[in-house]
Amino acid sequence: MVRERTFHPSAELESLLRSGESLHRLKFKGGEFGWLVTGYDAARSVLNDLRFSLREIPPLLTVEPAKHEAVIQTMREDGLLRGDMLTMDPPEHTRFRQAIGPRFALRSIERFERTVEQIVSRCLDDIETAGPPTDLVRAFAAPISFRSQCALLGVPEGDIPMLELIGETNRNPALSADEVIAATREFRAYLEEVVARKRREPGDDLISDVVEGRVLDDEEIVGLLVLLFVAGVETTESMLATGVFALLTHRDQLDLLRADPTLMKPAAEELMRYLTVFNVGALTRTATEDVEVDGVVIEKGAWVSVSLLGANRDSERFSRPGELDIARGGKGQIGFGHGVHVCSGQHLARLELRVGLTQLFERFPRLALARDEDVAFSGEDEVTFAVKRLPVTW
Repeated sequence: MVRERTFHPSAELESLLRSGESLHRLKFKGGEFGWLVTGYDAARSVLNDLRFSLREIPPLLTVEPAKHEAVIQTMREDGLLRGDMLTMDPPEHTRFRQAIGPRFALRSIERFERTVEQIVSRCLDDIETAGPPTDLVRAFAAPISFRSQCALLGVPEGDIPMLELIGETNRNPALSADEVIAATREFRAYLEEVVARKRREPGDDLISDVVEGRVLDDEEIVGLLVLLFVAGVETTESMLATGVFALLTHRDQLDLLRADPTLMKPAAEELMRYLTVFNVGALTRTATEDVEVDGVVIEKGAWVSVSLLGANRDSERFSRPGELDIARGGKGQIGFGHGVHVCSGQHLARLELRVGLTQLFERFPRLALARDEDVAFSGEDEVTFAVKRLPVTW
């Protein structure tokens, strides 16, 4: 279900939303039939119900399936998926969640605000020095997301350029499976070295916390770190870049925000509701028994895909859901999911979005798109909906 009009659901999803039904039969890419959940209340119900399991879910990507499967199989053989909380149910999921929970708690993230402010400021210094035009994805969203994650985890500053290079390599669609696997193994070797270093010399950071907690073994810790880098960095980068684009193309909302900076917190929530960077299929479950949801019996073994975009555009929950209205605040939006699997990094993502947007528009009050036609978006089969290239001037 491709978003043909940038910020809006596909015509097919909009039709489902207008139907008034919360659940719809869905044919998955492998030909199997399951369910698509689009209603807000039904989505929360499914995501909060442990009878819907994450252990066996359908493949979400169809781009170069052989390459994707080769990479996943190698990661599985190398133990890199042992920390993948996105495929775990409690109590296994709970054990991992508790290991990282304290660092991602709201109070901990609030204490981290000064660090994020410094990271954003340095990025903007580099942008200002280089001069216009610039691609805000590469110069702003990507480094802020990646470097904030590195700081929270406890990655030394000197290692960040090397890790950024590995990250770019992994996301390069032109590379063969062997090249991606080689980069993944290089990443794993580095993380093993960091874990060993933190065991010898712990610091005030997340990796040290997890190592000292002794809840996870080293292989589980490395797998968890891979997930935190891949999932945590990509989603926040998507929110930052796409959030900037949304405001630049909704000048009335940007003017309102500039006139009243106290609106930044509700603006961030509304952007997360309006954009909902997780695509359909990113939150898929398997029913472990027959479960009734909104009057519909979902049979045991059925796949259930929750459309967070659909839920966040449910007119029964949000008035005028197709409009970006930063004054409304997007209260109750479920762009981070819901229930025990709600995104661990949600408070960090909110902080980066608020700090990033505040400093960006303060530093560059005349910021504008350089060339509309050069703005590029992610493909339909990617897990996140995001601006991939955002040329701007000032």
